Amino acid sequence: MANNAKEKPTQQQPNPRTFLISSTQLTDIMRYLMSKPYAEVVKLMSMLTTLKQLDPKIDTSSVKQETPGVSDGKK
Repeated sequence: MANNAKEKPTQQQPNPRTFLISSTQLTDIMRYLMSKPYAEVVKLMSMLTTLKQLDPKIDTSSVKQETPGVSDGKK
């Protein structure tokens, strides 16, 4: 017998990428968002306020430093 039940295709969620953001960058982003209507940005601002500070014990010397004006082409 044919299975008439509709099955949703299995989709794998990609692993979210993790980024380092400086306090200066975070401040600039928050300043920009504060200039926009509250209803448009409240969710984003809430997410940004939950960012955790990087543990100073973690060695970040292996993190690639971004060259200003150069993009890796990923969006």
